[in-house]
Amino acid sequence: MAIYDQTLIARRKRPIDFEDSTNISLRNKYVYFAVDKVANSSIKNSLYTIELESVNKAPPSPFDKRLSPLLSPYQLPPDLLRVVLNSGNYFRFAFVRNPYSRTLSCYLDRILNPTSKPRAHLLRTLKAKDVVTEDISFDLFVRTICAQKSPDQNSHWRVQADDILWGDMEFDFIGKFENLWEDMGEVSRRIWGEVRPPMAASEVNKSPKVTNAGSKLAQFYTPELADLIYERFRADFDAFGYSRDFAAA
Repeated sequence: MAIYDQTLIARRKRPIDFEDSTNISLRNKYVYFAVDKVANSSIKNSLYTIELESVNKAPPSPFDKRLSPLLSPYQLPPDLLRVVLNSGNYFRFAFVRNPYSRTLSCYLDRILNPTSKPRAHLLRTLKAKDVVTEDISFDLFVRTICAQKSPDQNSHWRVQADDILWGDMEFDFIGKFENLWEDMGEVSRRIWGEVRPPMAASEVNKSPKVTNAGSKLAQFYTPELADLIYERFRADFDAFGYSRDFAAA
């Protein structure tokens, strides 16, 4: 990808989201492209713990980018950012999730939460379409987000292939939410040559709310809604090898 091409980025996501989701370690030479609702907080907590262990400092909240020990693109000079994003000198990775369970997890965690920012974003979208309601059903949620273009989607439900700029950005590793701790161990081996404890402690979950969405799919999805998700998020199914059968999610 051309160095920080805002025009290219804006075709797929908001540039501010690119800043928020791109996490750079100059010290350990890696770039983590975070995807919301894909164990983002747990992965960040593990990375923060390792980054700060030399100064014996506890990891900060993974929900405030201003406190992060990892850098954002705007904090790097252009020449260095070009090396980080385009050379083979930095290990570039992301984690993805089955679109069926990710969408439902977002609904349960963010849309049913009356104070969440993603819910407020969705309500503004509905109001712009002359739909005024505080009672957002899963059916309405799915139909609304599937009608949005990727740059207009909130990062919590944006098409993952667009969110990580798949096809424009080169990756060294794509981990799966479904194999989280095994794949985090692989990330650790690729960066540090060994599985560091924070990257393998499966009992550590920093998510503020565990939805167990994967076990609730049949309660929420109709065949029609599953078809809508498959068609709108087909890039994720195709790029990351997920089955169209939501029962297999």
